Amino acid sequence: MFVNAAKIYSTLGNPNSLIPLGVKDASSCLGMTAGSYATGKEEEGIDRFIDEFGTEILWLGGIPAFKWLFDKIVFKAYSFDAKIDPRNLKDKKVFEKIKEFAPSEEIKLNLEKAEKNSRLFKNLAAAKFVVSTVLAAVSYVTLTRLKQKYTENKIRKNLIKEYNQKKESKNKTSTNVSFKGIGKIVEEFAFSPVKNMYIMDGFITTERLTDSRNSQEFAGYAIKEGSCLFFLYYAGKKIQEIMEKRAKKNHNKSITLDSRVLEDDSFKKAFEDRSIEKSLLEFKNANTSQTALYEFLHKNPDNKIVKIAKQSDLIKELKGSGKIDTRAFIDLKEIEGVNAGVSELYEQYNTALKKGETSDEFFKGVRKLKRGSIRNNIMACIIALGIITPAAMLIKRLTDKSGKEFQTKKEIKDQLIREGIIS
Repeated sequence: MFVNAAKIYSTLGNPNSLIPLGVKDASSCLGMTAGSYATGKEEEGIDRFIDEFGTEILWLGGIPAFKWLFDKIVFKAYSFDAKIDPRNLKDKKVFEKIKEFAPSEEIKLNLEKAEKNSRLFKNLAAAKFVVSTVLAAVSYVTLTRLKQKYTENKIRKNLIKEYNQKKESKNKTSTNVSFKGIGKIVEEFAFSPVKNMYIMDGFITTERLTDSRNSQEFAGYAIKEGSCLFFLYYAGKKIQEIMEKRAKKNHNKSITLDSRVLEDDSFKKAFEDRSIEKSLLEFKNANTSQTALYEFLHKNPDNKIVKIAKQSDLIKELKGSGKIDTRAFIDLKEIEGVNAGVSELYEQYNTALKKGETSDEFFKGVRKLKRGSIRNNIMACIIALGIITPAAMLIKRLTDKSGKEFQTKKEIKDQLIREGIIS
């Protein structure tokens, strides 16, 4: 299936998507695994491979998978609609509009049931977040224990096998064995897939450091986890902000809107035929209260600000109905932010035309800047996590006074010698 460039850049530039995190972390996993094979050969390489990629699978998929199970088991047992966002229940006036504009009678009844049992519904939503996070964390601990046990048993068997082979070929030419291988807090974090990862990453980092098998492993994790936390959650966002500010300062072009919007020719046409002015004015006049704005979103599907919000996935529609799915939470502040972004870009557009720039040139520049900002963000993090951090860990291992040998293998070898199994 063909995926257009706008969709790719929109996904990679979406701060609420797990895909950019996955792309950045995958580069880190590859770099770390390659570095481990370079220093510790097969045993450490496989140990690192299981640790990195197994953790990434649990990190990205663990919480969503357990949330899905919670919905299917617990919410279903109470006959609640798990797709209803509990944040909708915060504002009673807005919730009346949510029920009023429900896209189907079934959804309206489900909304009323959630409202009638609001305390239970909110508690279940909070429990889903907590239980899913805890189960994902427990899964990670289990993976770590199994991985460590597997690696230690494999090293132990290989050392004994190697020792016996040397004994058998004592009078023969020795050969080297080579290996090959491959509340507010709840609300703040529970409804953002990316912020779910903050908690999971914090737990993984703590567990890795406290459960390190030796100082060599501790130092490696300290470098790796510190780098990942910085580039995944802080540097990426800051790089994007810097690129956006630079685009505005140096080129007088705002690139805060979603790529799918900026690259849509109908959006460009709305600027050219000035129809965007009517939509901006309608939005401004309707934005007198949260309730009025919410009602406006439903009653004005042809308003271009509403269309842009839907295009940016800030407003979700019920599949096949063309109506807004009122179960999903609409952050009205984000909608206002879209309106502000469109208004700012339109002002810049008019200024550019006065200076002799054509509409085609203006939008070509905006799209180029937007794509460049996303590419630079992703590439900077990939280089930092997939090349620089693994290289720093490799250099530390090669210059370590205790030697570059895989410390776990050395400890197991010493233990086998003490037990008299090898000499």
